[in-house]
Amino acid sequence: MTGNDARNPRRVSGITRRMPPVHGFTLVELLVVIAIIGVLVALLLPAVQAAREAARRIQCSNHLKQIGLALNSYHDGHGVLPFACGYSIAQTGTWVSFILPNLEQQAIYDLLDFNLPLSHPNNVVPVTQMPISWIVCPSDRSAGETTMPCSCLRSEFNPDPSMKLWYPTCMGPTEPDRCPFCPPEVIRSSDPWCCESSSYGSVYPNNLTVGMFGRYPLGIKYGDVTDGLAYTIAAGETLPDQCIYNGAYANNFPIAGTSIPINTFEVCDVAGGPHYRACGYKSMHPGGANFMMGDGSVHFFEEFIDYKLYNDLGTRDGGEVVSLP
Repeated sequence: MTGNDARNPRRVSGITRRMPPVHGFTLVELLVVIAIIGVLVALLLPAVQAAREAARRIQCSNHLKQIGLALNSYHDGHGVLPFACGYSIAQTGTWVSFILPNLEQQAIYDLLDFNLPLSHPNNVVPVTQMPISWIVCPSDRSAGETTMPCSCLRSEFNPDPSMKLWYPTCMGPTEPDRCPFCPPEVIRSSDPWCCESSSYGSVYPNNLTVGMFGRYPLGIKYGDVTDGLAYTIAAGETLPDQCIYNGAYANNFPIAGTSIPINTFEVCDVAGGPHYRACGYKSMHPGGANFMMGDGSVHFFEEFIDYKLYNDLGTRDGGEVVSLP
């Protein structure tokens, strides 16, 4: 080995060995790869979110179907649907409490003492705060918090706090004390189709609910629904955090009506607040809400549904000729 070979070990016997070239990303190539990954993520995330929302909407629809089956089972056993609540005469119980055995919640039902107000400590501590999965909509961001302070303390019969209610039963276009969305000329007419009866259907016998449920302790029979069970709304979705009266055991009104348009995102979070504007049907599903009809079928109604059709679907014996949207 010559002196040059000693100084350059890569050169042996006249042969020069070259080291393989080292390849790497240039800055431009790295930026292009990052941009492509960003675009793919941007395309993927909405698809994942849409798939998750579709699953939540199906789960919500199944909850309404379970409630429909429970109501049907109750009707089979009693010959009449449960009344929504007995606010007007301080009758203990709400429709949720009455159908607990039909929702496979007999153990919770057995803890209730219907001889006492639901606000009595004997009922509040063991029962009215217990979560019930069937009345929770998974699309609501607040679904993890299943109880709320029921500030309808104007009535001593309201438990505080109470299990929230995402699926109030329907009183149709029964007047919720005021009807700000109903045109004044309709209210003054002989057919106030978006503002009928009065006070959530609380007064017997002339001002009861025009829907399938009301807050006088008088249940409706299927035979009373002459408009057809398949064409009459029995229940739908709401957001209880936007209506403090929507407690599952709140005696004020565990119901909603059709005089408030779908997805009217107004808030009534204090006693005496604008419940006549805020306590309608609404959901976090894009574009509308799920509704369960009297026959137990579930349909998604868009928020832009014709207002008169929506109210016509709320009455049980209005005689309207309607078709489902």
